[in-house]
Amino acid sequence: MKPLMRIFIPIFTAILLSACSPNSEAEKATKDSKEPTAEVEADFNQEPTSTESNQTNPAMTQAEVIESIRTDLKTNVTKLLPSELPLQNDKYLTATTTSDESHYEVVFYESNEPTAINHETSADGQIIARLHAQKYESKQEAVEQIAFENFSELGGQPIDLGYGITGYQDAGAGSMWTSWNEGRWAIAAHTRTTDGEKGEELAKEATKFLETHTLPIPKPNGFAHIDVYQLDNRIAWQNENIVYMIDEVKDPMIALEIATSIE
Repeated sequence: MKPLMRIFIPIFTAILLSACSPNSEAEKATKDSKEPTAEVEADFNQEPTSTESNQTNPAMTQAEVIESIRTDLKTNVTKLLPSELPLQNDKYLTATTTSDESHYEVVFYESNEPTAINHETSADGQIIARLHAQKYESKQEAVEQIAFENFSELGGQPIDLGYGITGYQDAGAGSMWTSWNEGRWAIAAHTRTTDGEKGEELAKEATKFLETHTLPIPKPNGFAHIDVYQLDNRIAWQNENIVYMIDEVKDPMIALEIATSIE
């Protein structure tokens, strides 16, 4: 009996070890079948592409758009921009820009959807205003671009605009002007002679507005032309040998509003 036991025990032990040890081939097959599943799960957790991220980003605030414009302008001219622009409800601010060493120009638009500045569709919106800055070779050359006048010395019919300010009315060639000075600024409201009272009303409205809002400080002078018929509103001022101008604004009071937000 002892020889049989010596043969049987090793065989039985081998069978038990074989049953308890892992099947390497089965494990490899199982592992291979699981790896593709892990790859699929990883795809769902990937970050969105840049295009997808841009589509889901919220619209930029006006301050962010203006700061983006400031960064985009490549010029040696001191950059002055409005801090805020008037927008209709549910509209967004965008712009197109051009610049070089001695000038820059920004055209502000309102768009129906958030639009990056200088995007191919930026100019599809409604123009709000244009701001242009030009650096001249000399201060005197810049002075010549500003139509500054002291209206009290030119005569005309005096008219009380309120707040201690006297305007002067002058008519000719079918046009009537109500003009006045505030500090270093010369301001003129234009109308037709057939609508003389409208020019006076606009001048008084502008005078009232400027009692609580400040135009940029010109060095030395500035000129504002505001128009009853919303045809030619221009506001320009000098800073030594640089001339800044706001135009392409339909509403004369909005032109003043934009000018007084310049910083």
